[in-house]
Amino acid sequence: MIVQFQYQGQSGILNGLRETQVGFATNTLRELAFFKGVLGQPVVFREALAALHQVVVSDLKYKPRDRFAFRTWLEQQDQQFLASLGFKTKDALEKIEKLSEKLRELDRLREHRMKLFYDAREQYFQYVLQHEYEANYLFDPVITVHPDEISFEAFSKDESSYARLAAKYSLFDKIDSFECGTTNIDFSAKLARELERMRTYRRTTFDIAASGFTVTTTGAGSHKEKKIDLPESWVQGFHQVHSVMSLGLTRIHLDPMDLFNLLRFLHSHKVKRSPRALRFELQPNQRVKAVIEPWEHVIEFSERSVFEGAKPMSVRTWGRERLKVLARLIPIAKSIDLYLAGFGLPSIYVLDLGELTFTLALSGWTDNDWTGAGSAKFDLLSRRLSIGPSEVMSIYETLKKVRFSTDISLSNETGLGLEKTRSGLSYLCQVGRGMYDLGGKVYRHRELFADPFTVKEAAKVTNTSKVEDQTPQAKAARQIFVKGDVFLTARRKVSTGYKLSGSAKGADGLRVRPLLSLDLDGQVTEATCSCNYYQAHGLTKGPCEHILSLRLAHMAKLETEDAKGGN
Repeated sequence: MIVQFQYQGQSGILNGLRETQVGFATNTLRELAFFKGVLGQPVVFREALAALHQVVVSDLKYKPRDRFAFRTWLEQQDQQFLASLGFKTKDALEKIEKLSEKLRELDRLREHRMKLFYDAREQYFQYVLQHEYEANYLFDPVITVHPDEISFEAFSKDESSYARLAAKYSLFDKIDSFECGTTNIDFSAKLARELERMRTYRRTTFDIAASGFTVTTTGAGSHKEKKIDLPESWVQGFHQVHSVMSLGLTRIHLDPMDLFNLLRFLHSHKVKRSPRALRFELQPNQRVKAVIEPWEHVIEFSERSVFEGAKPMSVRTWGRERLKVLARLIPIAKSIDLYLAGFGLPSIYVLDLGELTFTLALSGWTDNDWTGAGSAKFDLLSRRLSIGPSEVMSIYETLKKVRFSTDISLSNETGLGLEKTRSGLSYLCQVGRGMYDLGGKVYRHRELFADPFTVKEAAKVTNTSKVEDQTPQAKAARQIFVKGDVFLTARRKVSTGYKLSGSAKGADGLRVRPLLSLDLDGQVTEATCSCNYYQAHGLTKGPCEHILSLRLAHMAKLETEDAKGGN
């Protein structure tokens, strides 16, 4: 689809002797959103924005080495060798050697003569890279002005890393005005370089507006328009990120020094062989240990990093090079929370920077990005009860009114049951109308699209058959549930939530045993199955149809209980 951007002016920074003005130009085709204030801690904000930009430009996917020049040279050598076979006399060989030497000299003279041209061409390429930013990056960062904070969201160039920077209003000495809303901002490479010049001795004015810093021509305004051809699945990354955040994740508390020790080892050791995993060894009531493969180097975390889980765990994650974008945040970090989804699944780092919070969500491994068709469908695990369009709209309008809230508060406000409310919030996150703030533990209103959300749109997202036809596993799970081929053999309510076990029969006629664990908030904390699909992939490509059918059976029970129990 075509997503159009129009910026009245460009983002920029103006450094004076005593004052710095930072302006972000917003997309004028989106809802009105602006903010103006005076920063109290410009250096902290500078470091956080620099880390965000590092995420945006990072691209760590494997790229085969370009051997075109080598192959060209090799072909030339072959031709020279074949040509020399026709000359047997010593005089002929000497003549060939003299001509070859003269040819090399002519090549050197040509390189010297063309140097100015090559330099000018390189400068042009750098100009294009800098000013045609939208041709190199898929997204302009998304900025949302909330009643309590400003947040920036962006994906890396390889789409395997997601970053969110949230700045509390207490970061500002003075706030002149703001309007809540979501928009895109023009975040150029030039602006990123200029941000490095922010200093504490300069009063820093922070401005998010449609105009940014504008050069005005008499009688006409200044606009910058971009039309980007985006695939239909471009917003899939936001869906999957917030679906993972709403799962029951294993939380580990880290000291900033723990992350420093980890990155220091990775910086000083280069690996050329597999495995290249980062393994976390978790023992109840003991300090967390990180094992760096293939050296099996063990880093024992600080005394504050004690695993509070009930049973031992060993979690392997890949794509550890992506953690290096956090290096410059370590000196200003107060604490770090690491959330693990499981073996080979995403990991999320939430850094507490005082009045700032920086969230880095990494996909299972670099090539398995958040947005690709082959990425895991975590939103399948986040679906709950069936819900109608009017109920979704009620939750949406309430969330839009308050801007951020917990699921319990929204349930009380709308008069819907808690499970119904959670189901509606799950849908809103999946269609880009809301998000889950893992650091604040609240749901927030955030519009990824300029078009208004209507009852018609709500009907589309709540149409079970259309939504679940998107993946073979989800479609098969619905068929298993409708046919009555899934049985809840045990549904135990424990202190931590629910323990579910059952049996399910798929299209192949084989009956397997799926298992599910859910916490008190209904979030999936563990899921396994005895089928071949799970044994081969685990959850790295999304849940199998048997796990999903068992969840559907549990949701049917919850719907009955929710209707009887009300709120």
